[in-house]
Amino acid sequence: MDLKAFIRRNQLKLSDALRYSRAAREAAGWMWLGRGLLARDPVQRGSCLARAVSFAWSGTLVDLCARMLHANPGIEGAAEMWSQVVRGLPRYRELIKTRPLLDRSIVLKAPGAQGEKGVLLMTFEYNWARLLLGLSDEEFRWIDEHFDLVLSTSWSPTDYAVLALALSKVKGMIFVQSCNYSEIETIERFDPRLKCLATLPCDWINPALYQPRPAAERTTDIVMVANWGEFKRHWDLFRALALMPASLKVVLIGQKEGGRTIETLRSLARDFGVPQQLEFIESVPIEEVARQQCQAKVSLIMTRREGCCVAAVESLFAGCALAMRDDAHVGPLDYINERTGRRLRASHLADDLMSLIAAAERLEPREWAIEHVAGEVSRRKLDALLEQHARSKGLPWTQGVIQPQWRPHPTFANPEDREAMRPVYDQLAQRFPQVFGPALITESWR
Repeated sequence: MDLKAFIRRNQLKLSDALRYSRAAREAAGWMWLGRGLLARDPVQRGSCLARAVSFAWSGTLVDLCARMLHANPGIEGAAEMWSQVVRGLPRYRELIKTRPLLDRSIVLKAPGAQGEKGVLLMTFEYNWARLLLGLSDEEFRWIDEHFDLVLSTSWSPTDYAVLALALSKVKGMIFVQSCNYSEIETIERFDPRLKCLATLPCDWINPALYQPRPAAERTTDIVMVANWGEFKRHWDLFRALALMPASLKVVLIGQKEGGRTIETLRSLARDFGVPQQLEFIESVPIEEVARQQCQAKVSLIMTRREGCCVAAVESLFAGCALAMRDDAHVGPLDYINERTGRRLRASHLADDLMSLIAAAERLEPREWAIEHVAGEVSRRKLDALLEQHARSKGLPWTQGVIQPQWRPHPTFANPEDREAMRPVYDQLAQRFPQVFGPALITESWR
C-alpha cells in the first residue's frame, strides 16, 4: 500500500466532512454575529452581520441578523456605509479598480413611455458591485427610475453585503434569481423588498443548441464537466471509479483552476487506484462541450456546494441522465427525478452510478427539461412576475422581456432583438461609460 496516497485520501475525506458540515456553518454564522455585536465601527459591524447571514442555516439566525442590520448599522439611507463595506471586500477590491465595465449582463427590455421600466439582468455578484459602486448617487437614480434590476446570483449563499448596498440605493423592489431554491426563503427574509424569481440562473438554455445522439450511439458512459478546482471534488468520482469496471469510458472536461492542472487530477486518480483510462479535455469551446454531452449516457456533478452549475442543466438538454450527490447544495439537484437521473448516496456512489448507466436509455431528461426549465419557460415566468409587479404599482406594461439564452453567458436568442436593443445600449454607454462599455451588447461574456 502506498502510505502517502492512503494519507492523502483520508485527509480529503476528513476535510470534506468538516467543510460541508451544516453544524459547522451554523456555528460560524453565530461567530460572525458575535463579532458584529462587538464591533463599534458601523462598516465592520455591517460586514460581519452580512457574513453571518451567508453562513446561517436556521431562520432564527437569519431573522436576528436581518433585524440588527436594519436597526444598526441600518440599510435605508446608508448607501455610503455599505459602499465602504463592499469596496473593502477582497473579492471586489482589485476587480472594480482594474476592470470596472459590466460583463455577463443583458438588457431584457427597453424603458417605455409614462414610467414603464426597462429590465436589466446582471449575472454574478461582482457585476452588481460594478454598477452600484461605479455610478454616483445621481447617476444611479436615473437607472433606478428607468430600469427594474434582476440580480442573478453565481453562488449559494449569495453576497448579502452587496444585496444590502443595492437595497440602500434602490427605492422599490429588487428581483433576485437565486442559485438554490432553498435559499429563496433566506433572501426574502433578509428584506421585504427582495423578490426571488421562480427559476434558477441555469434556466436560460436554448434546447435547439443541443443535438442529442440516440441511446445506441452514445459511446461515453460518464462525462463530468467541471473545472479542475478542488471544490469540484473529482476525488469523490475517483473513489467510486476504483470500484467500477475498467472498461468504462469516462470523459472529464474542464480548465485550470486554483493552480490545479490535468496533472493534478491524474495524480489524484492514481492515489485512488482508478482502473479506467480517463480522457481529459481542457479549455475547449462550448460547442465541443455540448457535443461531448450529447454522446454521453450519464452526466455527473460531484460538487457539494456551489451555484446553479449550468453544466448540469445543459446535460439535461443534451439527453444525459444527470447524477448528483443527494446531500449537494447545488440548485439543479431539485431537477433530478425519475425521468431525469438519480441522486447518489454518498456510501453507494459506485453502485448508484452503475445502476444509472444501465437505466439511462429509458429516461427522458431532455423532454423533462424542455417542459420545465427551458429558456422560453423561464422568460414567461419572469415576464409574468414583472408585469404583475408593474400593474400593482399602477405602472404601464405594454411589452414583455425579450428571450435571452446562456451560451455559456447571457446573450440574445434572436439576432433581431439585439438590434432592437442597440439604442438602449448606446444610450447607457453614452451616459455611463465608466460602467457600460460600447462592446457590452456583443461581448457580454468578456
